[in-house]
Amino acid sequence: MDLRCRKTNCKYNKDLTCCAEKITISKKLECLEYQNEKGKGTKDFSSLIFSENPPKVADYRHLKDMCLTCNANCLFNKDNRCFSNGITVNAALSNEPKCMTYLKP
Repeated sequence: MDLRCRKTNCKYNKDLTCCAEKITISKKLECLEYQNEKGKGTKDFSSLIFSENPPKVADYRHLKDMCLTCNANCLFNKDNRCFSNGITVNAALSNEPKCMTYLKP
């Protein structure tokens, strides 16, 4: 499972990849592991993506045994476990760290 996170100000974000040991997605699609680390990250890095200095993105991290608990009514949720190939949590512009991989069943 690949875990991408655009919440660059999160304690667990390393080069747009989540490094938390576990992740829990709430019924409202929020990542409950998100922890704002003051002074870390940038408010909006989207303007940098196509610039001469794009943000660094960590290599793909395949986490076969990642504990990803999902409480949302999502197509990938099977018995409160996420079975997608990976998830992406939204950009820092949004106040809530929402799962963007959500698909309505």
